[in-house]
Amino acid sequence: MPDTVQMRSGYSANAEIVLDHAKQTLAIPESCVEFQGDSTFVYVLTDSVPQQAFRRQPIEVGMSDGIKIAVKKGLTLQDKVRGAEKKND
Repeated sequence: MPDTVQMRSGYSANAEIVLDHAKQTLAIPESCVEFQGDSTFVYVLTDSVPQQAFRRQPIEVGMSDGIKIAVKKGLTLQDKVRGAEKKND
């Protein structure tokens, strides 16, 4: 902070700290990812007729913002990933 700026007590401020960022990265909703031990998986659509069929696909993930997670390996832009399962209460 420069010496010419004075801080007064009782004031507050909001700040956003960026620890890392990624450009042109494949990202999916984190709720689509299955975490098991130190492994991560998604379910990729393999067939849709007569009903949907999926295969469990291991993936390597990167950083997450808590909503979306970066996928480093295991998926392409053409893959269709199953969303989170809805649970009836």
